[in-house]
Formats: sequence, structure tokens, C-alpha cells
Amino acid sequence: MPNANKTAIVKSAMRVFAILEFFRETKRAASVTEISSALEMPQSSTSVLLRSLVELNYLEYERKTRRFIPSYRVNLLGDWIRRSPFRDKKLTDLMEELWTATGGETVMLGQQAGAAGMRYLHVVPGGSQLQYTAHAGQVRPMVRTALGHVLLSQMPNTKIRGIIRRNNAEEPSQPARVREVAFLEEIERIRRRGFSETGGRTTPGANTIGMLVPLPKRRAPLAIGIGGPIERIAAKRAQIIEVMQSRLKELAGEAGSRLVEK
Repeated sequence: MPNANKTAIVKSAMRVFAILEFFRETKRAASVTEISSALEMPQSSTSVLLRSLVELNYLEYERKTRRFIPSYRVNLLGDWIRRSPFRDKKLTDLMEELWTATGGETVMLGQQAGAAGMRYLHVVPGGSQLQYTAHAGQVRPMVRTALGHVLLSQMPNTKIRGIIRRNNAEEPSQPARVREVAFLEEIERIRRRGFSETGGRTTPGANTIGMLVPLPKRRAPLAIGIGGPIERIAAKRAQIIEVMQSRLKELAGEAGSRLVEK
């Protein structure tokens, strides 16, 4: 790393990019000890910085191996410059295709944030005056979003119960809190049919259909969704589901063995 004492560089900013450059060079997950040693940084400072980047969704933490690896959000930072590991398609390209194929409805990409949140990583806004509104970087309770529901469907019910209770405890509005039994029944329906659908239950007047993005099991799951006014989505619901399933299947095929683990 450059010597921060001899430059105008803020040390914490320099360290963040040094960590990202480290992963670019090594192209693998790494532990706190490995990173601090390679970059000649104090281990305590390295640990705090790595966990901050995990909290911000720029890194993922593998609990079993105690190693860190960059998240898909890092890839999005340079999305307009460099293509992702998908051979011929970026997820942002896919989102644009879905936007066009569904008549300009809002398309969202999300990932779990922290213990019980869902963060929008990228959003293609709807093209109509009346549209579903979401913003990249925005974090919502997992139980209150279609994308969160899809991500929850990949978890065991014991873990889901903990997230329900946490989201409910942080929700000031009693009517907005979810009932555990009914919610788990809905999660089971999502598992069976392969997609979530809010139907105005999480955001009044809006419906969002969400599905899982095909990624390796070792990576943090991503969910993609299309949302808009209930009446408009209802009129093309079958088309939206068909288009999403078709495009995601194509994406899984293009990713090949590098991204889809058998």
C-alpha cells in the first residue's frame, strides 16, 4: 500500500481499496490473518474494516471457513465498464431485458443485508408515471418484500422464525407485523411454485413477483423481482412469470458449470 503519511490519502479509504485489490490479485476467499499479513495492516483494524464491508454488502463472510470474499455488489461498481463472470450477459443486461419484455415495469435486484434486512443492489425504474418505487442501496425488512420472501424460502424455518421476530420487533406499526404461522405457510407455497408474489400485502396497491437468481451455492443468494401497480401486473402476470423463468433459465445455462453447482 502507499504510505498514507506521505500522501493526502485518507488511511481508511486507502485500506478499503487495498483489500479489494488484494482480492483482485488472489482471486479467492481469504481470512483476516491472510489479508492483514499481505497488506501489512494491524489484524484488529483489518477485522473491523472487513466486518464493516460485510455489513455494507461489499464482502461476504463464509462462517464455516472464516473467510471473506467480494460480493456481487462490488461487481456492480464497475458494471458499466467490465462484464461479469456470466459469459455473455450481465445481470444488469438481464434486468434491462426484463424491463423491455414486461412493458417497462420496475425491475429490482436484491440481497440479504445484515441479520434480517434486504438491500436493493440495483434498480431499473418503471417507465410509466405510475410505478413501483425502489432505490439502490435501500434496505427493507425481509418479511416486507417479495425479494426478501424468495431469499427466506432458501432458509430453514428455524432461521426464518428468528427473522420474523426481529422484523416484527423493529416494526412500529402493529398491522404491518406478520403472523408467523401464516407467513411460514406462504414461504412453503413459494418453495413449491418457485416464485414469490406480494399482491399488495407488503406495499399497498403494488404487486411484485420475485425469483431466485441462479448462482453457486457458496455465494450469498440474489433475488430479482418485477413490480408495479396491482391492476397492471395482474393483466400481464402470466407473461411476467414466463419471461422471468425463461430468462433466468437461459442465464443458468450461460453460466455453465462455473456458476451452477450440481
